[in-house]
Order: sequence, then structure tokens, then C-alpha cells
Amino acid sequence: MFTTVLARVRGGWLRAVGVGWGRSVAALICGWALLGGAQAEPVALQRSLLIDTEGRWTIDQVVDQEFQAAPAILARGYSPSVVWMRVSVAPNDLSSLVAMVRPGYLDDIQLYEELDSPAPGEARQWKRQVAGDRVAFRDRPRQELAYTFNLQPTPGQVKVFYVRLQTTSTQALNVTVRSLEETLDQNSLQFMLAGFYASIVTVLVILSLIRYAITAQRLWALNCLMQFVSLLLSFAFLGLWAKYVTPDNGPLTDLITCVVICLHFHVVNVYYGFFSRSFQGARWVFWVRMACVPALAWQLWAVSHGQALAAMQINTQLVLFTTLLGQVDFLFFKIEDRRLRFMVRFMYTAQFLYLLYMMLPLLGVGQMSELHMMSALLVNLFGAIMQHLVLTMRDALVYRNQAQFEARMRETQQQLEWELKRRLETSGFLSMLLHELKNPLASIRLAALNLRQGRTGPGEPQLSRLERIQQAVEGMDAVLERCRQVDRLEQGGMHLQFLPSDVMALWTECRASVAPTERILGEGPETWVLPIEPMLFKTMLSNLLDNALAYSAPGSEIHYRWGPDPADPSMAQFQLRNRPGKPGFPDEGKLFQKYYRAEAAHQRTGSGLGLYLVKHLAQLCGGDLLYRRDGDWVVFELSWPMHHAVDTLVPSPYAR
Repeated sequence: MFTTVLARVRGGWLRAVGVGWGRSVAALICGWALLGGAQAEPVALQRSLLIDTEGRWTIDQVVDQEFQAAPAILARGYSPSVVWMRVSVAPNDLSSLVAMVRPGYLDDIQLYEELDSPAPGEARQWKRQVAGDRVAFRDRPRQELAYTFNLQPTPGQVKVFYVRLQTTSTQALNVTVRSLEETLDQNSLQFMLAGFYASIVTVLVILSLIRYAITAQRLWALNCLMQFVSLLLSFAFLGLWAKYVTPDNGPLTDLITCVVICLHFHVVNVYYGFFSRSFQGARWVFWVRMACVPALAWQLWAVSHGQALAAMQINTQLVLFTTLLGQVDFLFFKIEDRRLRFMVRFMYTAQFLYLLYMMLPLLGVGQMSELHMMSALLVNLFGAIMQHLVLTMRDALVYRNQAQFEARMRETQQQLEWELKRRLETSGFLSMLLHELKNPLASIRLAALNLRQGRTGPGEPQLSRLERIQQAVEGMDAVLERCRQVDRLEQGGMHLQFLPSDVMALWTECRASVAPTERILGEGPETWVLPIEPMLFKTMLSNLLDNALAYSAPGSEIHYRWGPDPADPSMAQFQLRNRPGKPGFPDEGKLFQKYYRAEAAHQRTGSGLGLYLVKHLAQLCGGDLLYRRDGDWVVFELSWPMHHAVDTLVPSPYAR
């Protein structure tokens, strides 16, 4: 029962978590949509591009070169070349201008702005501003999460400035210009979204850690590690690391960013390998994933020895390769639950399409869009939430299957116990029957032998022999009749028809069938009509009376009383009491068990089924048979409902 309740609680928790994550992601996407809307250029820009393959040109040399038209977001893949972008700002009336360069993981960004037009023969004067991961946060022109630069406004005139980019990451470049007020608003929105994103990932880390503490599953531990590294990656991409952790050390910020990017891929790759094994994915795919792990050592060496460009390029290629590998891998998954199977396939397919769309431009294939500015964060967040939901649903299914298995085990155990009980009862029944029929058969055999050999004379002695034979036959008949009644009771389907009958008349018949009747004393009404099943009721009265006569002291009185039950006036009660004979007081714990007879009672023929039969028949009819000891008296109390339906089909109490 506890496991079932736990499975239901987990199911409810899963739905709540799913709704909560769905709302969180929706809010974050809406925020990024607003941020993208804020990127709409308030002033018209014209961008042109120049590639410095050797990276030796100065700004004065670049100005005289021929530039080519450039898209709004440049994507050149991984290259050691230096990119120069000339940006022309259309005439405007803005009193302040701020240039923003994205994405937020570029290494070295230099912005050149001409101060004044030089006189003939004089050299040009340039204002140089430097930003990027390799520049300490405190030394940046503007201390904001994005790379921003102050520009000198030129109302009503075209303004031209140059941006130089050199980076070990992919050469993605987007330059926009806006007013100071708009820049501050955008920075506040970006800061808010960065905090929101980081809080979601932090919650995922904590939840995964809690789930690991509860389940002790390796996959949850790996999930926790993956979320933690994703959190570090988000700090690097959002600029939080540079601002709050290493604000005075730009090279260390760049080194940490490269290391975290490489580490993140390998942790995710290992996690998805073990995730695949949890669903019985292809073993060869798992080992192919594990074969990628040694590349981390080379990447870390390359980053620490000034070859971060090659390390980042290898990292992106490995991301694409393992993403394609995942599309093959999930085809081998063995997932019985339809909803979980759909969720896993949706997760893999969505990640594949998204990463394909995002990674190819990073390698220089295709154009970039606004989504590429936060590409890794979006897919990481999507994957993290989907993984958490998938693992939670898998756990819920495991607990449900475990509960069902335990229920089947309990049912099987009950069936085995029932079968064992039936076998023991059958064995006990045969032993009882052989034992109880042995004595009367011996009496019959002896009496018959004496009669056949003529050892008895005419008259009374011969009648005495015949009476003993008759008594022995009746004893055996009583044993067999009780066995038949118990078998009928336990087989079920007993049809009882309750008719208004005079129970006192039935009691009189029972008393008349035994001798001597003078021992039976008591009180009750002359007539008392109750809804009963006559034959069934008579069987119960006869068994109680036979039990009292058989096991009471010889010649002692037997007292009875008829009347309403003092504890429940809606029940009729028949009370029978006698003083115990040689067998003594019965064992209360075994009294109503099948075949129970006191050790001293085996001298008399009996089945040990009489009281068992009476109690269960009474319970089937809505009543009960109780025993209590009242001083020196053995007291049985038979209760019976005063109101009954006319027809009742009684099921077996042993029905499984």
C-alpha cells in the first residue's frame, strides 16, 4: 500500500514539475524574445567586412583597404584570422550612442573611433577601446554583461567606426548601435534573464541532488554533475563569471570559459551514454561515446598551451558527431510506456534539429540568427529540463511496476498460503475422519461378531448390542453430515431463503431429539417468530446442544435463554451454558478452528467441525457465535438479526 501511495505522490509531483518547468521555459523564451526585440536597430547601420589573414594590419592600414558587404550577424566558423568590420551609422539626432558587440564569449574586441578629421598632411587620431574575455572586467570601457563601447555622437552626420575581432571561439560577430537609455534597459533585461536562467539551472542541480540522495542511482548523480557544469557554462556565457568571480583577471576568465566549454561537452556525452544504457540502448554506441572522453585531456592541454582555437573546433565537431550518434542510439531504446517513449524521441529529435541548426553556422556553414547569440544556453536548458522530466517519469514507472510486482507477489503468496492451508486441511480432515470412524467401526465389528457367533442370548442383551451398533452408525453419520455441511459452506453459492419461523418450535424439536431432556432447563417465550432459514437454524441449534451434552459433566444441568441481545436490541440471542466435563474448558484461541478437539475429548466420536460450522453459518447470516467463561460455566451466545432479506446468495468465505 505504501508503495502504491508513493507512486501516486510521485505521479502527482511529476505533473506539477512538468507544468512548473513548462511555465519557466515559456517565461524565459518570452524574455529572450523581448531581448531580441530590443535588438531591433534604432538607427540604420551599414556593415562591411575585411579579413586580415595574418593579423598584422594596423587601423591606418585597414582604413585604406577595400571592404565587402557583411550580414547583420557574421558567421565564419573557427579561424585564426583577424576580422575587421566597418560600421557606418546613418545620420540621427541621438545625444548618446553606445555600440554593443555580441556574442558574449569573444576573446579580443577592439573598437576604433576617429576623433577629429585631420588637417592635410597630419596623421589620423583614433580612440581605441578594448573588451572581450581576455580583458579584465574592471578594465572594460563599460562594465556591463555585454561588450559595450561609448561612441561620440555626430548629430545629423554619418558616423563610421571599426571593430577588430580576434578569438579562439567561432568567429560570430554582431554589432549594433543604440542610445544610452536603450542600452541600460537592455542590460537590465539581460541581467534579469541571466539571473532567471541561472536560478532555473540551480534548482535543477538541487533537485537532481535530492533525487540522487533518495534513489542512490548513478544516473541521477551524473545528471546532477551535468546540471552543475551547465550552470558554470551559463555563468561564462552570460558574463557572470567575469563580473563576479574574476573581475581583475581577463586571461583567467578566458581560460576558465574554454575549459568549461570542453568539460561541459564531455560530461553531457558521458551522461547520455549511461542514459542510453538505462534504456538498453546499443552497447556499441555507448563505447563510441566513451571513446570520445580521452579527447578532453588533449583539449585541456591545447587550451593551456595557447591552442584554444583547435580545442574549440574539435569540441564543436564532437558535439555534432554525438548529436548524430544520438539519433541512431535512441532507435535501439526499449521503452514500454508509450508516453515515456514519445517524450524521449521528442527530446532527441528536437535536440538534433536544434543543434544542427545552431552548430553548422558555428563551423561557417549557413547564416546566424538571434537565437545563435544564446544557442548553447537554450539547448542546454531544454535538455536539462527534458532529462529531469524523463528521469522522473522513468522513476515513477519503476515504482509503479515495482508496486504491481509486489502486489502480484503478495497475491501469489496468498494463493500459495491458501493452497497450503487447503492441503493441510485435507490432510487433517483425512486424519480426523480415519481416527473418528475407527472406534465406531470397531464397536460395530465387535457387536456384529458377537451376534454372528451367538454369544448373546435372546431378549435384552441382543437389543443392547443392536443399540450400540445403531449409536455407532449414528455417530459416523453425524461426522459425515458435518463434513458435508462444511464442504457445502466453503464451496460457496449457498442459497439461503429466510422465512418467518417460530424458533421456539425448532428448539423444542431439537430438545426432543436428545435424551434425557430433563437436564435441559431455561427460559424463553412460548413463541418467537424470526426471519430464519429453518434447516440452517436447526443445524446450528442441534450442534450447540450436542456439544453441550457431549462435553458437560455427566448428569449436570444445561441452561439456555432466549431473548434480545442486551448489547444490540436489533439482534436476537440464544444463550447456552453448561459446566465442563472431563475435557475441561476449551482453548479460546483454537475453539472455532476446523477439527479442533481437546485432548481429553477424543474418547468420544466427533469431527471437530460443529462449532466451526455454527460460527461461520451465523456470520454468513449476519450474526455470530461467541464463547466466554463465566465462573464454572461454559457459555456460548448465538446472535441472529431480527430482520433479513428474503433471498440471499451466500459466497464462499474462501473465494480467492
